[in-house]
Amino acid sequence: MRTPILFLILLMCAAPCAAQSNSTWTTEAQGRVSFNQVGFYRWHDGGISSLALGVGISGKAEKTAATLQHQHEARLAIGVVRQNGVNLRKSEDIIHVRSSFKFSRVPIFGQLSPAVTLELRSQLADGFRYNDKDPTAETKRISGFFSPAILTQTMGLDYQANSWVNLRFGVAAKQTVVTIRALRDRYKVSPDVPLRWQIGASGLVIVERSVFTNVHLKSTLTLFAAFNQPAPDMIWETLVTMKVNSWLQVNTEYTAHLDKDLSPYIQQKQAVTVGVSFRIL
Repeated sequence: MRTPILFLILLMCAAPCAAQSNSTWTTEAQGRVSFNQVGFYRWHDGGISSLALGVGISGKAEKTAATLQHQHEARLAIGVVRQNGVNLRKSEDIIHVRSSFKFSRVPIFGQLSPAVTLELRSQLADGFRYNDKDPTAETKRISGFFSPAILTQTMGLDYQANSWVNLRFGVAAKQTVVTIRALRDRYKVSPDVPLRWQIGASGLVIVERSVFTNVHLKSTLTLFAAFNQPAPDMIWETLVTMKVNSWLQVNTEYTAHLDKDLSPYIQQKQAVTVGVSFRIL
């Protein structure tokens, strides 16, 4: 398989980060465990018994050297839920890794700096389509580990508007990887090839700041417009983290996803979790 020229350029631009050792890393990693259980027995007002469990880990590492600033972020999460005696179902499943390399001492047109961004999105477990009207009906597998996996490499410019707003835009290569052959048609991938290449323009908006004491907001808008498609892909993710104390944490999350290859509609997900958090690094 031929490797695109853009991908080679991205690797060459990112390579110098390994040789820069005149600065220290700033690292942070945190784990989360959430649990919810509701049970009813001859309850007059009615209700549905449910059991939910979720675990996750997130972390980031940053380093600023003489000419290069790079940042790496990773988030893994998996959750299951069981309602009214029905078998366990997946409620949350995330693999998200992003690495960015910014040449901060090489400004272009004032505050614009060359930047390279590498990103991976996928999931850990199989996903199924369920029939809510008939819980006993046969389910259909619609996703799995690295089916799909979305990889994006972007080369462009970075603009730090202020301490909490960051803008990036440029040219990108996007690969949709589907390792499960039976699912390739669903994600517009050729049955004989495990991935589909696309080239286009990309944009990234990151808003991150502490709104109040112990309340942290991070909102990310990711855009990709393939040159051979009229409508751009969009992922808007907003996560609000509220720390009650050193170990108790409340998370609210909203995600909107638009990809015309999968659905003509905007896919939406929202979640509120309360759980125990613990610092790893």
